[in-house]
Amino acid sequence: MSRDHPTLPHQTTPAGLPTKESSTSFWHTEPSPLLLGHRSTRNLPEKADIVVIGSGITGASIAHHLLTTNDPNNNDPSSNGNRTRGPNVLMLEAREACWGATGRNGGHCQPLLIENPHDPSIGHFELKNFRTLQDLIKEKEIDCEFVEQPGVRGIYSLHHLREAEESLKVMETTAPELGGFMRIVTEKAELRRLRIPTADGAVVTEIAARLWPYKFVARILEDLLTSTTLSGTFNLQTLTPALSLTPAQNGPARSWTITTPRGDISAQKVILATNAYTSHLLPDSFTNLILPCRGQMSALQPLPSLTGSSRLQTSFGFLGDGLDDYLIQRPSERGGHLMFGGGRQHGPSISETDDGVVDPQTARYLRTRLVGAFGLPEGKAGGEKREDEGGEGEGEGEGEREKVQFTAANEWSGIMGFSRDERPWVGAVPGEEGVFVSAGYTGHGMPNSWLCGKAVAMMALAGREGEGGESAGRGRGVEEEGEEDGEVMQKVMRETGLPRSYILTKERMERAEMRGGGG
Repeated sequence: MSRDHPTLPHQTTPAGLPTKESSTSFWHTEPSPLLLGHRSTRNLPEKADIVVIGSGITGASIAHHLLTTNDPNNNDPSSNGNRTRGPNVLMLEAREACWGATGRNGGHCQPLLIENPHDPSIGHFELKNFRTLQDLIKEKEIDCEFVEQPGVRGIYSLHHLREAEESLKVMETTAPELGGFMRIVTEKAELRRLRIPTADGAVVTEIAARLWPYKFVARILEDLLTSTTLSGTFNLQTLTPALSLTPAQNGPARSWTITTPRGDISAQKVILATNAYTSHLLPDSFTNLILPCRGQMSALQPLPSLTGSSRLQTSFGFLGDGLDDYLIQRPSERGGHLMFGGGRQHGPSISETDDGVVDPQTARYLRTRLVGAFGLPEGKAGGEKREDEGGEGEGEGEGEREKVQFTAANEWSGIMGFSRDERPWVGAVPGEEGVFVSAGYTGHGMPNSWLCGKAVAMMALAGREGEGGESAGRGRGVEEEGEEDGEVMQKVMRETGLPRSYILTKERMERAEMRGGGG
């Protein structure tokens, strides 16, 4: 069972830069004073050991693990006890910190354990990500509204329901420990109790959470900027887009030049946490492998029937043919906003890179859809009817209910990076020595990106050599290719749980290109 992804066309045009002007995300209404316009140094450094491009959750994870993890050589007996200085890390961000996908998402963090029944390593990895974030938020006492709660995924298609039932059946054999977190509901009385009376069924999972993603990332970056105990140094330069990435003509061998409007930077290693925009810097490698996809979000003021003791007790997903929506509700004492996103079927999405656009038809859908989906009494009573703005409903009576509108505090869009083979790309880029990527989460970054960032940071710290990371087994770790894992990759997979199918290899790129009509 998988989410209802749009079909990806063959893409020949690389992504551009993030737009200068963007729609206003609710998550950005309480920005970090330290991070806004932050430049650690007035002048752009001319060089760095490692340049990280992107400041969302992946970039924050990469920087965090680069600077709080001891260099692997520190445990090498041949080092004679001499500890290696940590790296000088420079982070570049085209706009404000965490102003891209992480600062624009739905506020969900839910491992979708049912989606890969034949590869339980993915479910285990997402679960480990979830617990890692949960523990880190607790350890640092980060006020980001993180609340663990059940997740309900309403299914509005018999085809998708059968897929879910088959997936859970497979998991009885492949991963019973994961399957035990979930149950499928089809009884109408139970569906009504779950508040989705018109659904054909639902997958209910015990493992899900809601949070304010920007506040989590902001705290991680703030700690790096203010810490006095890092193993290296951290320099954040916002409002500094990376225009191009080219092999250095001068300076040390195997180094790179990052060109920005404020000057050039030389670095031995570059890690791209650029998600949808990755092909802007690596057009030959990723134009047809990670495609931009615009999603739309809304922060809705709750109607009376969704306040007090009647507020939502779970997070929600809504899945069907052409339907892939998602919903959480913020704390009642902080407004109780319904953070509702999706509606991609109503407006342009694939290959769209402008997050300054709020599609009006999608916005109307998001303001009206929940009245019918939940069967809210305000719909039956009439409420604020706007005859010209009904949404597409599911089930008897929804057409009338969906003429009732929620009031939107904010409506905005964000750009996701959809992977050609539906797996993130994590690792060293073949043929581009010293360049690493962690990107392409296909709208499912929160339960993946933190440990993907750790994995790619470990690879960069290990000083891998050769095309695509030869000393780490050429990015090996794909069992079906019959190749033995390299020592570094074994360690990465052991410590992070990184699935083999996420690892960036030349062979995987070629297979994905063939899948996308590029071969």
